[in-house]
Amino acid sequence: MARIINCVTKSGKHVNYVDEIIGAGTMKNVYFSSDKSYVIAFYQKPQNQQARERIEMITGSYYQNIFNQQGGDYWHELFCWPTDIVEHMGQLGLVIPTYHKHFFFKYGSKNNDFLNIKGREKEGKWFASASNRNKFLDPREKGTLLTYLKICLQLSRAVRRLHAAGLCHSDLSYKNVLIDPELGHACIIDIDGLVVPGKFPPDVVGTPDFIAPEVVKTAHLNKDDPKRILPSITTDRHALSVLIYMYLLYRHPLRGGKVHDINDEIRDESMTMGEKALFIEHPSDKSNRVNTNQISPAALPWADPTKIPYTVMGPYLSKLFERAFIEGLHEPLKRPTADEWETALVKTIDLIQPCQNKQCEQQWYVFSGKTAPSCPYCGTAYKGKLPILNLYSSRIAGSYRPDDHRLMVWSGQSLYPWHINRLIAPNERLSDHLKKRVGYFIFHNNQWWLVNEGIKDLVSLPDQTKIAIGDKIELNDNRQILLSREDGGRLVVVQLVDN
Repeated sequence: MARIINCVTKSGKHVNYVDEIIGAGTMKNVYFSSDKSYVIAFYQKPQNQQARERIEMITGSYYQNIFNQQGGDYWHELFCWPTDIVEHMGQLGLVIPTYHKHFFFKYGSKNNDFLNIKGREKEGKWFASASNRNKFLDPREKGTLLTYLKICLQLSRAVRRLHAAGLCHSDLSYKNVLIDPELGHACIIDIDGLVVPGKFPPDVVGTPDFIAPEVVKTAHLNKDDPKRILPSITTDRHALSVLIYMYLLYRHPLRGGKVHDINDEIRDESMTMGEKALFIEHPSDKSNRVNTNQISPAALPWADPTKIPYTVMGPYLSKLFERAFIEGLHEPLKRPTADEWETALVKTIDLIQPCQNKQCEQQWYVFSGKTAPSCPYCGTAYKGKLPILNLYSSRIAGSYRPDDHRLMVWSGQSLYPWHINRLIAPNERLSDHLKKRVGYFIFHNNQWWLVNEGIKDLVSLPDQTKIAIGDKIELNDNRQILLSREDGGRLVVVQLVDN
């Protein structure tokens, strides 16, 4: 039986670890604590003074700035952040919380878990490829469109928080992100390599598939060459865009059919992901279109963008994909920020509609704006009455302007305070009383209703009929419903489509 070794952290806390390596990477060996509530990761090689300073700041001032602020508890779910430093027997190590249980495979792979992944971490790479998902994963662990949208929202929030602190991850990829598509959770790992521009340079340039084109293009230059581009907040933005595209569409946005050098594989790869990088769904330059003859049947229909184009993700995400992979691919300052992805994902989640085909693998789809919507994944057309709520809000008392925001109605759909008022943002700073739903929608006797659970000033216009808490209001075509008279308060105009 392995022995338990006790040691003291730099901050004076007593910790221990079981003297048995549970994981080994290129830089660290990892050991469980005796109660498995944390791990200690010892560096395999001595760290220089700059590396020591970096991890002291990561476990010290950066930790305090992120976790000890308003809403700080929220980030414990989204980051696996080192909390302390250990030096023992000449080795430098980090104390890191263990991953939540939902980040480990419960069921394993198909065919009696022939890949032996049961109990292993849910690295994002298993879920970002249509072929991996279809060939290997148990259907119970594949997730749905809704859970992937939630994952992307959490990732955007986490990256937004890093960037707001002046930090960049430098190696955002599906290797350094754990996800749980079953319930919709995400967590960024490998925090100890964070880059502080101008202070702590990157240890690595990133993981292939996620390295920004300008970094790939200049990778051959010496690290000290002023023309060499190294990871930064703008390169993180590229990696985040790629992750979101891959988690929602299960393919890579730049890996198409174009060959740049048939005789030199390394140069061809460098051109594909660097200087000549081109979006596979570019509207005018079709030279990097996917070669459908080379697609594995296991990857279909996802690997073929003509079958499932990026536009199925609705207007808000489509615009950002265009900025990320057309306008900003070679112009880093034009790339969407993490904050913009977060806003677009919140609005897209409000646009989703449950598929009426119970066998549909994705279970949800984003409303396309068409009056006769159908699921782009299984082709099932929507049947019945479909209410769409167009949101307007006040900038001046009594004057309402469109918010470019819609809420799709489905049975059980909830109304939250951030739907009631434009000035309330659903993020980590939201107080508990603003997280509770204030209304919900039901379909009863062939009619859609909004049930008021907690909206103080719900009023039907133009007749000014007040809908008390506990009462309900019919959703008729063109009906106007005032949700709040406060600054930023919203007015809803109902659009009812009958198919």
